Amino acid sequence: MSERLRDLALPAAFAAGLLLLWQAMVLAFHYPKVILPAPTDVWLALSANAGVIWQQAVPTLRDTLAGFALATVLGIALASLLCFSRTLRAAVYPLVVVIQLVPKIAWTPLFIVWAGIGWPSRLAIATFIAFFPIFIAMMSGLDSTDRSLVRLCRSMTATPWRTFWSVRLPASTPFLFAGLKVAVTLAVIGVIVAEFISAPEGLGVLILKSAAQLQTDMILAAIAVLCVLGLACYGVVHLGELAVRRWHGE
Repeated sequence: MSERLRDLALPAAFAAGLLLLWQAMVLAFHYPKVILPAPTDVWLALSANAGVIWQQAVPTLRDTLAGFALATVLGIALASLLCFSRTLRAAVYPLVVVIQLVPKIAWTPLFIVWAGIGWPSRLAIATFIAFFPIFIAMMSGLDSTDRSLVRLCRSMTATPWRTFWSVRLPASTPFLFAGLKVAVTLAVIGVIVAEFISAPEGLGVLILKSAAQLQTDMILAAIAVLCVLGLACYGVVHLGELAVRRWHGE
């Protein structure tokens, strides 16, 4: 318990120290509010506009979770499919890697052209960006399975599906959750990028509108909410990892 408290207390104390330093610098050097508002100014903006910020946070969170969930399904499904066929893996895996080598922002206009300016394009972009870490992590996990266990299953005439379900899938879960943790943060980025380019609502739109009106405190307030949403999503994935570990008896 003491280690858990320390793990929570240390980053919280460091963050509090940074906020105090930020506040002191603004007061000491008299930075204009439009350039660098103090943390207290950001808090006041967050409190005064809580309703508006929450209203814009809902579609951002909704699209993030939907994109992450779809990327999880597609990443796990494709990686699992490729592990059953070396020929299919040799054909598909290099193509997936090549597509991912292109900067993600370059694909965004195409998704907007194909899916429109509504939520389908934001969902597609979030899914596309979050897919690759999950796919690669799942592939690495499946490849890391102890070969002696696989040979043992074969010697006991277990079917490939039975071997996959009983041995290879459980062995891949640590790798999978590592990929999920990266992917859930990338899903947030994907949605915000889509909202920056073309969207009627969301925190990305709020940030752009605030920037146009030189409301730096509102920009930072929206970014703070984004950080909270990202941490919450990351925390849910981490709790899921702990639950799976307990289920496996770890």
